[in-house]
Amino acid sequence: MKKLPNFLSLLRLACAPAMMVAAAGASSRRWFLVLFGLALLTDALDGALARRLHAQTELGRRLDSWGDCTTMAAAAFGLWLLWPDLLRHEWPWFAAGLGGYFAIIFYGLLRWRKVLGYHTWTSKVLAVAMAVTLALLLLAVAAWPFRVVMALQVAGGIEELLIALLLPRFSGEMPTVWHAWRRKKDAAPPLPE
Repeated sequence: MKKLPNFLSLLRLACAPAMMVAAAGASSRRWFLVLFGLALLTDALDGALARRLHAQTELGRRLDSWGDCTTMAAAAFGLWLLWPDLLRHEWPWFAAGLGGYFAIIFYGLLRWRKVLGYHTWTSKVLAVAMAVTLALLLLAVAAWPFRVVMALQVAGGIEELLIALLLPRFSGEMPTVWHAWRRKKDAAPPLPE
């Protein structure tokens, strides 16, 4: 039972290439959306189950981060192929959101040669909000909620970059920039009297 969270993360990793095949090979919006929905569901469940089962591990955190990265990349690829008109119309918002999302990953690879995944409170809220607002966008209900979430994704990316700048070495979970600041402050040597 304790391996279930890692299995869900691996399933999400497997969904990414399947999403790309559904988009490129089959040109199937339906299968792409089913696989994307499955990936989002596994993302919602893996961390919650790991905490509930007391099965949190460094491997699990890495699998979750890699699953998030591959899902986001596959989603961008699929949207580009299956909804090209929508992507052309909303490209500044997509570009800003992807930049906000991937900035911390590139920074972590450059600085520590690791994919950073702080799993901040902001990123958890944005994962759910992005799924809902993307559905509203694809169903042509409304574009403005998606645009708001993409702007917030940029703010979330800035928060994660600030966390990385505050911490002197690689660290895993970090709920907010305030927590990183507290950790840095607590680790600082006392000032001489």
